[in-house]
Amino acid sequence: MHPEIERELVAQRIEELRRVAAPAPRERVARKVRIDGEVVLRGARAGDRSSLAALAALDGTLPPVGPALVAEVNGAVLAVLPLDGGRPFSDPFRHTSDLIALLEERAAQIAAAARVRRHRSRLHAPAVLRRFV
Repeated sequence: MHPEIERELVAQRIEELRRVAAPAPRERVARKVRIDGEVVLRGARAGDRSSLAALAALDGTLPPVGPALVAEVNGAVLAVLPLDGGRPFSDPFRHTSDLIALLEERAAQIAAAARVRRHRSRLHAPAVLRRFV
């Protein structure tokens, strides 16, 4: 084989290997996981303590002490995100990465709404005070 052609083929193969080895964008990495049933995201309640403790034991962590968000599928708690900055945990025997992503997104929405409420309350306070002057 001619050295120039061989060199070009090697360069193309190296480029192909780099492209395959490069991490894919987040949209392409996400795999579709089918969850049969209704998914409910909600705040943890006092009645969830036993479910959270059992789930934490399965995942090898401690249950949350403060507020937390839970993801339920067909009434069973499968994933938990502590809102005090703790590590999310879930059922290690089920595909729950999508549920944790949903919980993280919901927590971000809640935090953004709280920031907007705080900002609005600061904006309206002077107007309320002007009524009394």
